[in-house]
Amino acid sequence: MTFEDLELFWALAEKQSVTEAARMMQVSQPTASRRLKAMEEELGAPLLDRDAHPLSLTPLGFVFLDFADEVLQKLRALKLNAGFNHSTIGTLTVATSSSPAARLVTRWMAEFVKANPGVRLRLQEMNSQAVESHVASAQSDIGFMGVKPTNSKLSVLAIGEDEIVLIVPRRAPYASLPHPAPWDAVRTLPFIARADGSGTEQTVLEALRAKNWLTPQHVALEVDTGSALIDAVESGLGIGFVSRELLFRRELDKSTIWPIKHLRIVRPFYLVFQPERLQAIASARAFLRFAHLHMPHPANKPSP
Repeated sequence: MTFEDLELFWALAEKQSVTEAARMMQVSQPTASRRLKAMEEELGAPLLDRDAHPLSLTPLGFVFLDFADEVLQKLRALKLNAGFNHSTIGTLTVATSSSPAARLVTRWMAEFVKANPGVRLRLQEMNSQAVESHVASAQSDIGFMGVKPTNSKLSVLAIGEDEIVLIVPRRAPYASLPHPAPWDAVRTLPFIARADGSGTEQTVLEALRAKNWLTPQHVALEVDTGSALIDAVESGLGIGFVSRELLFRRELDKSTIWPIKHLRIVRPFYLVFQPERLQAIASARAFLRFAHLHMPHPANKPSP
């Protein structure tokens, strides 16, 4: 059993699909199936419930997942301390939407460069729609975005979560809203909206549709970035939805977060890439392995 086998099993627990796990690890589906079967034979018991749809782990599988996670975390620490992967050189072009760039991407990039000093990073910030286009057209090697891409050429890793919150000016008439405020009262106020292609805007509209709520009555201003939206709300032009991640790096002065009754919007962060392109870009392959080691537990792992 190898480190690559543990990474494959971890990918399977994340994706709940042998095909998707194989794509994540850049191996063929038959190869992935053969390696998973070999792990089960070595352990003497099944790790997967193959009758479940999607695939799920057996009780032993969850125990093995904890083991795999611990070993891979120790491997990450060893690589950082021992200076492994320093032979990886080249330029890694990263496209990111503004929200994931706030903390997660910045932290990951700093740690990745520390472990791979031969890699030069080129970071480009844009909306989620543009991120998908850049990665699909090979203008960028990898991308971070706040909505799941629709392009079938791209592989996807869910790497974190973000909450989208409403911010309102600290002045009348906004300050007189109930706390939390009913949506019917909120939607009548002037709104600052994000431009088309924004993952934040798309997620908000989907959340409203899911509750059969009407969209805002009046859009006073449309902006291209989350930072510009915060500026507009701070100036008193209206209210708007913004990523909480952005607020970790910017203190609100003349506005505040305002809860909406019966509405909480949480979305995943995604790392997107073209599997075929990874074969030609050593720095991108190195970053994907780095991401595997830094991701949280798979979503299908039960809480203790």
